[in-house]
Amino acid sequence: MSWTEEEDKAAKHNQPTVNTNSEPQQQDIDAKNEIWTLLEKTLLENIAEKKRARRWKIFFRFTTLAIFVGILAAWFTRGELSDMQIQGDTVAIIPMQGVIGAEADIESSEMVSLLDSAYGSNQLKGVIIEMNSPGGSPVHSGIIYDAIRNKQAVYPDIPILVVVEDMAASGGYYIASAATEIYANQASLVGSIGVISAGFEASELLDKIGIERRVFTAGRNKAFLDPFTPMTAEASEKWQSVLNETHQQFINAVKAGRKDRLTITDDVFSGMIFTGTQAEKIGLIDGLASLNQLLETRFPNARPILFEPKEEPLKELAKELGVEFAVKALNQFQWQ
Repeated sequence: MSWTEEEDKAAKHNQPTVNTNSEPQQQDIDAKNEIWTLLEKTLLENIAEKKRARRWKIFFRFTTLAIFVGILAAWFTRGELSDMQIQGDTVAIIPMQGVIGAEADIESSEMVSLLDSAYGSNQLKGVIIEMNSPGGSPVHSGIIYDAIRNKQAVYPDIPILVVVEDMAASGGYYIASAATEIYANQASLVGSIGVISAGFEASELLDKIGIERRVFTAGRNKAFLDPFTPMTAEASEKWQSVLNETHQQFINAVKAGRKDRLTITDDVFSGMIFTGTQAEKIGLIDGLASLNQLLETRFPNARPILFEPKEEPLKELAKELGVEFAVKALNQFQWQ
């Protein structure tokens, strides 16, 4: 062991030994304590901030949910509220736009239901159908035609008017001919009173490319519309008779609807299509007018009420609000 001069002097005066390194060590300890205190404070503040952020996040989610539910409730009840607020004379407007057929733009079950809804009001003064259709199924066209004629028979004092926009052709005109009156623009396309069945003959194509077709049927005419099988004379005659009968049904419906207003010419039932001006001359329509003109002249004191097919509520709401907004709103409800 060693003995320093300072220790010797301290021993002589009964003084403790002085450690010259004690002050820096104490500073290190104080610095470490200060760092730990700062870290602890920072962590506590971070935890508190996360708690506040979580509370606000939950608050905004529930607020968004409440607003969304409120919009849905208003959407589902708007029809009932609008019916309750309707006062005075009304005129029903029913749009029929697009192709006619099952699950198509114009479906007979939907249109008949809209007609029934329109006539549910005791203050109904008229019905206006906005027609814009190239045609489609003769079956669905016939069902809607019969429904319109039935309403006219039951409610003879309530006129049903058709306003043609771009087109009322084939099945579109089939339906229109049932109305009390038909109006169109001078450039509208009207008519096409005919029936068509289109296909192609490609029976020799398979022979040229070396393919043998195998078709099994029960009934000699079961595959008569197969484009890779030559059509027999019997099948052709039978199918033509079907088209002719359907065409005659169309002709009879137009004659019954238009009565003596119709001028029968060589081409009126030939499938030809006419402009609004030409159609007026031969009695396919009653005049040239737009929807707004009819509302002003025929129903000046009636309130127009729109009757249109309703989609599934959520789909319709998404379309109304915009797809992007709907997606963002739905994403808010994916709880993490």
